[in-house]
Amino acid sequence: MNWGRLVFWAVVASAPAAGVAACDGSNEGQDAVPRIDVPPPPDAEDVEAEARARPQVDAGRDSGDAGELEGGDGGAPPPPLTIATGSGDHIDPGVGYGDHTCVVDGVARTLSCWGANDYGQLGVGTSGVGTTAADVSTATKIAIDENGLPFAGIDEVALGAWHSCARAGDVAFCWGQRLTGAQAEPPLDPNPERTRPRAIGNLDARTIAAGGPHTCVAKAPLPDAGAKLTCFGHASLGELNRGDAGDVPCTAPFFYDYQADPNHACSGALVDALTAPANAVALALGEGSSCALAGGRVYCWGANGAGQLGRTTVQNVDGNAAAVAMDAAGTALDNVSAVAAGGGKHACAVRQGQVLCWGLNDRGQLGVDPALVPQRAFAAPVAGLAGVTSIGVAEGVSCAVRADKSVVCWGADLAALGDGGVVNGFTPVAIKGPLGAGLLTNVVTVAPGMRHACALRADKTVYCWGKNDRGQLGDGTVNDSAFPVKVLGLSQ
Repeated sequence: MNWGRLVFWAVVASAPAAGVAACDGSNEGQDAVPRIDVPPPPDAEDVEAEARARPQVDAGRDSGDAGELEGGDGGAPPPPLTIATGSGDHIDPGVGYGDHTCVVDGVARTLSCWGANDYGQLGVGTSGVGTTAADVSTATKIAIDENGLPFAGIDEVALGAWHSCARAGDVAFCWGQRLTGAQAEPPLDPNPERTRPRAIGNLDARTIAAGGPHTCVAKAPLPDAGAKLTCFGHASLGELNRGDAGDVPCTAPFFYDYQADPNHACSGALVDALTAPANAVALALGEGSSCALAGGRVYCWGANGAGQLGRTTVQNVDGNAAAVAMDAAGTALDNVSAVAAGGGKHACAVRQGQVLCWGLNDRGQLGVDPALVPQRAFAAPVAGLAGVTSIGVAEGVSCAVRADKSVVCWGADLAALGDGGVVNGFTPVAIKGPLGAGLLTNVVTVAPGMRHACALRADKTVYCWGKNDRGQLGDGTVNDSAFPVKVLGLSQ
């Protein structure tokens, strides 16, 4: 089963009345009181005034803005991703894929989403209950959270295949499917879907990422201590970087055939990671793996059957974090400014304007001929690509924004990658503009999924291309487009 993206994280990010219970139903290690104070609902003018007072993230910044989280110097948190796409194979062939995209929109920094909504992942109060019935083909604002409070002031967004997360200040929110614990609550909860954002307490979040069926949050550092990392959700592949002896079995429908293993464990408990680096400034989660950027190096752990941990060897699982290598000798990849994993089995990083990728290469997503290199367990450069400011990765595909603000993609077709072709390719292809005229320009960051991609431009418009059977292009139709079309319903 494929689990799609976050753009990366890059990457590319609370308020039920009761605290999060441990997987065994106890509250050990958790607050037994409400996790956050819920103030009276403010009126719309208060929300907009507060949003104006918040430090704004300018989507037009020239260097890596809103792309995969950056911060290779290990200093202050980098600018967050403001657009993300999540997609993955559905267990029911009649439903097909989960494909949805969300973007931070407008002065009040609200979140608008469109596309697949089979498990409430759009956060707009509806769900298809495992079907396509609630899909949305234009950008729709998430007006309120689960408690009816205005949902605004969003700093970061991170999407998995069937769940979504966001960060507003130091508060993390998640919504969508609840069967894995990826929303920091017991996976055996009888209600499998959450259709409005729920605030997660006990985190003091600094950045957030969603992978396949799991989520990771880097928490703000304590005095005289590094920032801790906590992950929750699917646990069987070591992707949570913590002991899992007490984790409960995952529930249907997703996991009976996942990774060809019928036995899966999940956890919704907030437990600190064991070997992940302190002071992580960015996170990137794959299908069953996790990566963190700290001090200019990328550290990964979890599933490694395709070399996606980048440590020169291939084995099924390694739950201990280790630095990604940049050659077969094991030399650590350093000076990294951005990393992306996107719910797939490969990852890419930006190093001094170069893109280096590792892991599965069945569709050329590493930028090299898959007939010669079907997978690679260390990072190596994508040939002919320089001056990159932002990257995005999904299952089978990689994309980058160049210094001239144009977009290139390589790997899976994505309805011809916007170039009019019809085959997969390992050579980066420049994405053409609407109707195939010129190139798509003025792009800040790109968010690919398994079958479509979206790009956020400096004027804060969004253009998408590829498959559109779930409304994932956001243009009000279900018509596929090889060339970018403008997303409707945003404030721009």
